[in-house]
Parts: sequence; structure tokens; C-alpha cells
Amino acid sequence: MIDLFGNYYSFYTFNNNFILGNLGEPDSPIKPLSREAIFIINTSLVWLVGAIAILKSPKHLFPLIAMASIIVVNGVVHLLAGIATFSYNPGILTSIFLFVPLYIWFVRFLLKESSQFKKQLIAGIIWAFLAHVVMVGGLLMANWFNVIPELAYFAVLGVWSLLPLLFYRP
Repeated sequence: MIDLFGNYYSFYTFNNNFILGNLGEPDSPIKPLSREAIFIINTSLVWLVGAIAILKSPKHLFPLIAMASIIVVNGVVHLLAGIATFSYNPGILTSIFLFVPLYIWFVRFLLKESSQFKKQLIAGIIWAFLAHVVMVGGLLMANWFNVIPELAYFAVLGVWSLLPLLFYRP
């Protein structure tokens, strides 16, 4: 993964610097966001949820709504981080040109089909927001505060990724 400025795997460096800066430890040799955590986060919250969405739709739309929601919440986080720091971050351009516009299109499409999807869309945003809380909170509990093992954090992400199967069953 190369960012806009040609930096290789800048997501890892940027996010660790951002997290450590907010923890008041910018020079810490400990990196809360491990490369393994990036792999598990993407595998569970993106690929697993996406695969479930593909397998279950169109009969069970909530996993698809959850997938779209995780993408837009991620996009909004990148946008807010860029606005707050008045700077570029890995993911901001994807958010501006892909994540947010596609989510808007998706929501408009669903609501044209039926207004019954409003509650599911709200639930999807809540699930995705909480997924980000679990993602960041678990990351800090595992790799900064050492309260839980990283493997337990990974298991929680996996379980969280399966929750969309339980909501709004057909």
C-alpha cells in the first residue's frame, strides 16, 4: 500500500504516530498498532463482513448495510482526522472520492426501495461506530495498557464481525 506521497505502508506509521501523540508519548518505542492487528482488523471488519454481506444478500440485507456503514464510518473518521489536524492522512482521498459518495448512493438506493430500511441504516451506523470503538479500545487494551492479550482482542474483532448476522433476520 502506497499513499499519495509515495510512502510505503504509511497507514502503520501515521496511525501509530497519531495514537502515540494523543497518548502524550510521541517518542515511545512501543507501537500500539501492530502489523498483525492491521491484518486482523481488515480481515474481520472488512473482508469477513463483506463476505457475509455477499453470501446473505439479498435475502438478509443487514450484513450489507453493516458493510456499507463500516466503510462510511471509517471514511468520516479519516475526514475528521484530516480536518482536525489540517493535514493529509492515508485514507482521506479514498474517503472523499469513494467511501462517502458510495455510501450516499447506497442509502438513497435503499430508501427509494423502501423506507423500512431507515431503522436498519441507523442500526448499521451504530454497529459500525461501536466497531471502531471496539477496534481502537481493544487495540489500546491489548498493545498499550497490556490488559488483555492481543489474541483475545483479535477474537473480539472476529465475534463483532459476526454480529450483523443476528440483526434484522429475514
